[in-house]
Amino acid sequence: MTTASTVADHLERLVAFPTVSATSNLALLDYVEAAVAPFGARLRRFPNAAGDKANLLVSIGPETPGGIVFSGHTDIVPTEGQAWTGDPWALRRQGERLVGRGATDMKGFLACCLASLNTIAARPLARPIHLAFSYDEEVGCTGVGTMAEWIGKSGLAPRLAVIGEATGMDMVSAHKGGLIGWTHVRGKPGHSSQPDRYVNAVMVAGELIAGINRIRAEMRDGPSFEGLDPPYSTIQVNQITGGLHGNIVAETCSFFWEMRMVPGESDLAVLDRMRRHAESLEPAMQAVDPATGIRIDVQARIPALAPIEDAALRAELLNLLGRTEARAVPYGTEAGIFRNAGVPAVVIGPGDIADAHQPDEGVDIDQLVRCVSFLERLGDTCR
Repeated sequence: MTTASTVADHLERLVAFPTVSATSNLALLDYVEAAVAPFGARLRRFPNAAGDKANLLVSIGPETPGGIVFSGHTDIVPTEGQAWTGDPWALRRQGERLVGRGATDMKGFLACCLASLNTIAARPLARPIHLAFSYDEEVGCTGVGTMAEWIGKSGLAPRLAVIGEATGMDMVSAHKGGLIGWTHVRGKPGHSSQPDRYVNAVMVAGELIAGINRIRAEMRDGPSFEGLDPPYSTIQVNQITGGLHGNIVAETCSFFWEMRMVPGESDLAVLDRMRRHAESLEPAMQAVDPATGIRIDVQARIPALAPIEDAALRAELLNLLGRTEARAVPYGTEAGIFRNAGVPAVVIGPGDIADAHQPDEGVDIDQLVRCVSFLERLGDTCR
């Protein structure tokens, strides 16, 4: 079989698993385990608390330190409400593209990893190749942590992790980090004709949001990172809900916030500032009713990615890709989690990120073939 047909066959099988983040990915992992069995793979699963999802670590080659991790997530976003022109779970060819949910984000890369093993495993390896397939990336990179931390502490000591998000086969060496969550305000309801007797949760939330907006303004003039757009950190509120009726002082209000931090800047310091602002408002609220208050819940944290420090490794990767420089992107990936676990990481994968999450999501066949070739040549460095 040609490289194109091999990777397309794997992608067809992977797309057929509707692994949206709300469902299990275990059947897909069963397929992966069966696909790597002929290569003498060592397997380790990292299940979630419910046991219906898992990360999968596949290791090929000797049990020695070093080697390389090829990493990608198995979950995809839903298709409901999108205008697909065909079954999103049945891969189909349109010209020189393969179309199906996850073809770009990021089952195309998973298929490339599996296709590359035909060549990589046929060569004598001095250091191992690891496939690290995760769950729940699409809901805030919340699944991969247990596997990345285990890799970092296990003594495997990979010299590199390649996270295969769509980059058009460019190398992304830096990206922003993210912290997202909800703020919940509990006030005291009453008739709106006498507002000073009560605590208006919507008004308190407004003060908190005004504080966030001040932080946002300061970020524009704060530290920057060349190559990012925008080059500074950002914070904003994107959802809000509260109150029951126009003439009732609002008892509750909740709003969703997100921050995107440039490498080197602390998201936790910003979160601490938000909490201190909330704490400064609570005494006046609780003087009216001790049951009132403010709660800030962090939903997910995605660490920023800073460029790898090894100049020789950077040059090696760029040479393999036929590129002269790396890029930086404003969105987050699992790469920062691997870096925090002690594994140098970059983002390199087939496809255009603009196709991700879209109806009729697709990836160019040429991109998949180029990705397989890159992984094979990178695998050659483990001989």
